[in-house]
This record gives sequence, C-alpha cells and structure tokens, in this order.
Amino acid sequence: MDAESSLLTLAVILMGVGLVVSFVPLVPASLLMWLIGSISAYLDNFNRVPVVSVIVMTVLMILGSTNELWLPLLGIRAAGGSCWSSIGAFIGGIVGTIVIPIPIVGTIVGYVLGALLFELARLRELARAVQAGRSAFKSFFINYLVQVSICFAMFAVFVGSLWITGGGSGI
Repeated sequence: MDAESSLLTLAVILMGVGLVVSFVPLVPASLLMWLIGSISAYLDNFNRVPVVSVIVMTVLMILGSTNELWLPLLGIRAAGGSCWSSIGAFIGGIVGTIVIPIPIVGTIVGYVLGALLFELARLRELARAVQAGRSAFKSFFINYLVQVSICFAMFAVFVGSLWITGGGSGI
C-alpha cells in the first residue's frame, strides 16, 4: 500500500468516525467532516478528490453549520419560543449532556427544560412556557436530522469521488 492509499484509507476511516460523531448533539460534525475531506484532498493534490468535490463538501458544511438560520426561511420552524427560550435551550442542552450522560437523552431533556425554564422566568405563564418547550423539542429534532443527513451526504461525496477517480477499484 503506497502513501496515497494509506492517506485516503485513513481519511475514509476518520470520516466514518465523523459520521458516528454526527449522532452526538451539539458537536459541529459537518465542520469535522469537511476538515477531514478537504485536508486529505489537499494532501493528495486533489487527484482522487477533485476540487469540485471539495466545493460541494464546502457548500454542505456551510448548510450543516448554519441550518438553524436557513431552515426557518423555508418555513421549517417550531413556533412558540423567543430569543430567551433559544438561549435557555442551548444552555440546557449543554447542562443536560453533562448532568445526564445518556447519549442524546441528556441533551434533549436539558434542551427542552432550558427553553421551558427560561420562558417561564420571562413570561411567568406555564402554558406558554410549555409551548416553548414543545417548540424546542421539535426544533432540536429537525436540526439534528438535517445535520446528520448533511454529514452522510458529505461522506457520500468523498467516497464517491474516490470511487470515480479510482475506477471503482477501492481506495
């Protein structure tokens, strides 16, 4: 196995790890996947992963990193929360991840409770605070699914480039 094949094999393995990491909430997995793909393409002089593939991965990384900004523009949002509930959800997600170390569960519980508590403190109205919690729950899952899907798309672009430029003969 030559150095080029070793580099690309390592990149595929690291991107596979990136896919696993994409299931961990609050981790910028699309950025991690992009770094692995772009650096390995550069080190290989863009022979097996051409510049166009890196551009596609860059667009996907930007979409994955900013999905909380552009999803509402498409009408995909969860109504019922304010800026304070968003801040509470973020803080709660981090705290929940630390306090309840069960994968994904702690993050979701903290995210929803954070939104609910911040909104309750702001409005002093339980019904609206509960609505903010529901909104946070829906928003979390939509953003999570988009992030994971984008990571899988980045992996497909990378491996597809290797397949096409290698004639389908493996890495």
